[in-house]
Amino acid sequence: MIVKFILCFFTAIALNIRFEIPEELSQMTGESSLSKIFCNFQLSLSGTMAAATLLFAALVALEVYLHKKQSKRTFLLYIICFLLAIVWAMGESFRRTDSLSLLYADAGQMIKSLVYITGITWLLAELAALLTVFLESGHDWQCKNSRLRQLYARHPFSVTFTGLFLCWLPNLILSYPAAMCVDVWKQILQFYGEQPFTAHHPPAHTILTGLSEELGQLLGSGNLGLFLYIFIQTVLFAFIFTYMLDTMRKLSAPVWLRALSFITAITSPYYTQYLGTIVKDTIYSYCILLFVIEVVYMLILKNTYWLSKRHLLLLTLSIIGSILFRNNGKYVIYPMIVLIILMLLVQNKGNAHGQRRRVLVTAIAVFVISVGISSGTQNFMTNYYQIEAGSIREALSLPFQQTARYVKEHGDEVTQDEKAAIQAVLGYKTLTENYDPRISDPVKRTYKEKATTQDLIRYLQVWFQQGLKHPVTYMEATMNQNYYLLYPLIANDTIYDATEPENDFVKPFAQQLGIHEIPAIQKLDENRTAFNKMLFTLPVLGLLSNIAFYNLILIYLCYASVKKRLASMVLILMPLLLSDAIIVLAPVIMGHPRYAFPIVYSIPIAVAGLLYFIKEKKIS
Repeated sequence: MIVKFILCFFTAIALNIRFEIPEELSQMTGESSLSKIFCNFQLSLSGTMAAATLLFAALVALEVYLHKKQSKRTFLLYIICFLLAIVWAMGESFRRTDSLSLLYADAGQMIKSLVYITGITWLLAELAALLTVFLESGHDWQCKNSRLRQLYARHPFSVTFTGLFLCWLPNLILSYPAAMCVDVWKQILQFYGEQPFTAHHPPAHTILTGLSEELGQLLGSGNLGLFLYIFIQTVLFAFIFTYMLDTMRKLSAPVWLRALSFITAITSPYYTQYLGTIVKDTIYSYCILLFVIEVVYMLILKNTYWLSKRHLLLLTLSIIGSILFRNNGKYVIYPMIVLIILMLLVQNKGNAHGQRRRVLVTAIAVFVISVGISSGTQNFMTNYYQIEAGSIREALSLPFQQTARYVKEHGDEVTQDEKAAIQAVLGYKTLTENYDPRISDPVKRTYKEKATTQDLIRYLQVWFQQGLKHPVTYMEATMNQNYYLLYPLIANDTIYDATEPENDFVKPFAQQLGIHEIPAIQKLDENRTAFNKMLFTLPVLGLLSNIAFYNLILIYLCYASVKKRLASMVLILMPLLLSDAIIVLAPVIMGHPRYAFPIVYSIPIAVAGLLYFIKEKKIS
């Protein structure tokens, strides 16, 4: 127990430590190295002794509680928490210097890093253990038998849908005509032929946005066209989210989990502010959520799932939407199709040949039809609108970012042959000045569209060889851009609240379409935006709009599934893990939390699935 108290002490220090190197150390010229280490530690502690002591006491009380509950923390859990603590330590350094230098600058910094990693490892393990105790306790809220509850018992779907839509309605009105990011304006310009129509953005989303605006023009209002889009989007999400909550009810998910999911949906800016925003990631995220729900039903209903026309229709729609509304959606869906077929083969191994064949034929038919409709629609749009193919540079965000950091840090080691290979693909001379550790777009813009396949092969060979020389540089380039996925101490609070474009080239076209903001609504919307920005910083509510928080839950779900040996959870969690993998390979996550919405929106049903399968395993 003494060791655990010491670890609680380290955690209290870790949560009060600053990683900046104190300026006073530079003035200490005659002191010993040990004195400098002590001074570094003293000057790096923030807050007060009283606050740190209270934190230590709370951690000790938590450990005593877990000890009484006989909570067991496995070696695997400590390994996972240790790796997460390393990422957090990286985040502490990256957020200040865009490098890992603060972690090992001198002996004092290395000791601070060691204390921090030890303390955070223990903290995460304690929180995971606490969560396990809570989930396994079966604790739930007891609801009073009110009229609303009776009405909900009779009409659970319609009551939830109506309540959700009414709560979202003020946000929808305040968004009028619609919030839009600059990418959407580029899509509108492409649809109307003002710019070349390319597949850089999903053509289906570009066309849907353009057709909505066309309908508005027919009705006599450019604003109305945009508003019709976000209205339909809100109704769609209300239906899918209600479907999720209804599924959780059928899984006998705790009331607290369903209530918390509903509260999050009506308070988190990741929901409320983005309902009124036209951006390609929203509808795509809804489709992924719908797909995950159908996977849950697949696992529960087993073979009878493939006899339900409703489920097969929803599965088909989720696949088509996921592929059409995000260019990288297929990298989530295609692996999942393979996993589902493998699951069906294992699931029907002992069944009669006729039944096994019928289920497999139905599943394959659904997948072939879904992918066929998606591909056919994509080809039709490409031919009808004469859409140009997207650039391969979009698939090379990560290698380009790693190369740019390599050139910046080790430019003197680049040989003439390596330089020639890189220069054939990227603007070598401007790589250093274009390198932004948070986003690869500035580097990608230097890509030379005339580069041949041979040029790309030579570049990738050089990229691989340079990675072997300086793997830490490549790791830094990757983590510096993506540590926000697991480091919750920075708010990723980008939200869109403007309709009119700032771009001078776009403004005349917006005026031509009659798209403009309403001053009275705009003024009220500014207050909503300010309020939502505040929510990102508040306790508890801030976590509900923090992508790292959801990813930490996802990692816990993976751990719990392995610990409980719940093979079924693989299919539920895999779409979320694949979504994270796509983010790592994508150009950016900081400032663009919408890329993580498939994970954010799907976590509640994943938690409900875990609880259901734990309960089912206990019964069996």
